[in-house]
Amino acid sequence: MKSLAFIVTLLASFGISAQTVIYYEDGSVYTVQPNEKVFVETTSDLYTKKDYSNGDVYFEQAAPSEKTDYVEQPYDGMEKGSEEWCEEYAPFLWTNGYTFDDQIYVRYCTD
Repeated sequence: MKSLAFIVTLLASFGISAQTVIYYEDGSVYTVQPNEKVFVETTSDLYTKKDYSNGDVYFEQAAPSEKTDYVEQPYDGMEKGSEEWCEEYAPFLWTNGYTFDDQIYVRYCTD
């Protein structure tokens, strides 16, 4: 019985994985791949260290990553906050959390 529980736990752990997602200020998104090293800071410098066999140490400045995942957003022709948009939009779908569209709905569509 203990070995069965161990095997089930072991198999379940293989199915569990987490992804790191970076949300940039401009609204773009980048999904970090497994074992990928990404540097996105733009206000300070990052240096990598290289050690040589003769004892010398060399620091090299790393460039920030500018990778993004491009996802084309569908456009239905309605301006957010318009009367037509307010009638069509279903606010507070908790599957996505509280979104910017929910905030627009509260601001422009409620009395």
